[in-house]
Amino acid sequence: MPLLLAALLLTGCATPEPPPGVTSVADLVLPFDAYKPTPGQRAVLANAHNLLVVRCMRRHGVTVNPPAEDEEAIAAADPGNTRRYGVADPRQAAEHGYHLAGGSPAKPWTAKLTKAARRQLNGRQGCLDRADAQLSRDTPKADWSWLALQDSLTLEQAAREPAVSQAVDRWKACMERAGHPYPSPEAAIADRRWNLDKPEVSDEEKQTASADVACKWSSGLVAAWYAADADLQRAVVRDNDRRFAAFRDNLGRRLDRATALLK
Repeated sequence: MPLLLAALLLTGCATPEPPPGVTSVADLVLPFDAYKPTPGQRAVLANAHNLLVVRCMRRHGVTVNPPAEDEEAIAAADPGNTRRYGVADPRQAAEHGYHLAGGSPAKPWTAKLTKAARRQLNGRQGCLDRADAQLSRDTPKADWSWLALQDSLTLEQAAREPAVSQAVDRWKACMERAGHPYPSPEAAIADRRWNLDKPEVSDEEKQTASADVACKWSSGLVAAWYAADADLQRAVVRDNDRRFAAFRDNLGRRLDRATALLK
């Protein structure tokens, strides 16, 4: 670790004790996570969906070959909670700066299909819709868009909690001492010097992101934001027990059907 960052961690402003066990991004497990598919489960669902699409398209005289979905590739492309509070992983910041580690997305496998084939695939009641319907047949209704909305709301509401605002102030002071005077973590990642749409990552971006991460942890910002976020999510789960039971049942039945299809 660079001497400057080590000094920041050792001499930063006094911070509140973090929630028990919250010392790295690996500890950022939220209540909603228990109801979402894991990368491995997402791979099972996606591969079963692809199999149904292949069969459907074949019945219409079209051969398609969607690539197999891989658990590790899915996990690499989706940072999950490791980026929920901005860049927070020291290793990722040192290697990739503010860029996502997954790199640029691959060209979609549908790109080479004819216009007629794409219509058969994507149109109303096309093969994609039919595959979705087949995997979800006879499963409890679950409003996943509602869960996604709540996921966003708890993050935003947590950011307005006094403990989080105070931690942001400590983060700002820490970053200023490190030579990076930003008004907020959002301003740091939005700096025009970093072109996040291109793969190149400058040493300056890596150094700034590394300081950002060090200040997030030494200021208690990650821990405070996570604690507020988790409290809000627990309240949502408690107040919507039937909705969350439906999420669990819906996912479980779709996984059973997907697993059976892939045997």
